[in-house]
Amino acid sequence: MKHTKVLALSAVIAALSAGASADNHKFEVRAEGGRVFFDEALEDANTWGLGFGYVLNENWTLEAVASKWDSETQDAGLDVDGTQYRLDALYNINTESLWRPYVAFGIGDQDREWTTTDYSERDTLLNLGAGVKRALGGNWEFRTDVRAFNSLDNEYTDLALNAGISYLFGGSPAPVKAAPAPVVEKDSDGDGVLDSKDQCPDTPSTHKVDAVGCSLKLTETVAIELNITFDTAKSIIKPEFENEVAKLATFMNQYADTVVTVEGHTDSQGSDAYNQKLSQSRADSVKAALITKHGIAADRVNAIGYGEAKPVADNMTAAGREQNRRVVGQVSTKVTKTETRN
Repeated sequence: MKHTKVLALSAVIAALSAGASADNHKFEVRAEGGRVFFDEALEDANTWGLGFGYVLNENWTLEAVASKWDSETQDAGLDVDGTQYRLDALYNINTESLWRPYVAFGIGDQDREWTTTDYSERDTLLNLGAGVKRALGGNWEFRTDVRAFNSLDNEYTDLALNAGISYLFGGSPAPVKAAPAPVVEKDSDGDGVLDSKDQCPDTPSTHKVDAVGCSLKLTETVAIELNITFDTAKSIIKPEFENEVAKLATFMNQYADTVVTVEGHTDSQGSDAYNQKLSQSRADSVKAALITKHGIAADRVNAIGYGEAKPVADNMTAAGREQNRRVVGQVSTKVTKTETRN
């Protein structure tokens, strides 16, 4: 029953989640104490010992241990002293918590001496156990484990529960990690905005850009005006104004969504009916020129005659009447342009 309790405690220790990272040291010196539970007719006894360990790598440690216990027989009360010398191997399990579990196994020699009878016997012992370690800060470490000791000579198995303090030494300084090289961000398209913030890669270098590297757009209104005059009682476009009509056509061809209304006017000479007809004829003359000479679609040109109703100058003077014999028109549209660098 007592061995069952110890084995249950061993299972608890082995199940602890654990583990600081491997220490940067080569040697360990340990002092421990504990309790040994005998399989034979001996009283359970306290045990104490010293150990010296050599660290092979972050997982494996070799350890030489010397320990001693004092007991007595259960029937006659004879004193029995035990001395152990053994060589163990520890496998340290790497985990992420403060506790680090390990398993241990080894072989050694035990001398048991009945002090009142001068009788002694020697055993070769195999041991197997599990435990945990916890760093205490500085060079110190706490350690506890449960071991089973099996005699190859007398066929008994003792159990022991031990706890101890280890001093760690002989380590080389931890390597200093080089500082990571600074990350140099690029501006691949040369627009002044780093690639990490550039939402419009490969922007032409001639474009002005906003804070996220996209081309700046400027929306503006563009317009053209037509204002040509006619001879008295005539609706024929004079040669010197044909270029003005051509400019209007060029503008409309450039901006295909535009529509123009050309307005015909006359001076005050003649009857209202005559002037109304003459003004419409002048507007129609400009419309026809836009359509036939310059290829503007008919549904993009409106022609309206206003007669003498909208003078812009004094009809009492020859100069004023000349200004009133006119055709005017205006076209405008909104254009979005990309802003460029100077």
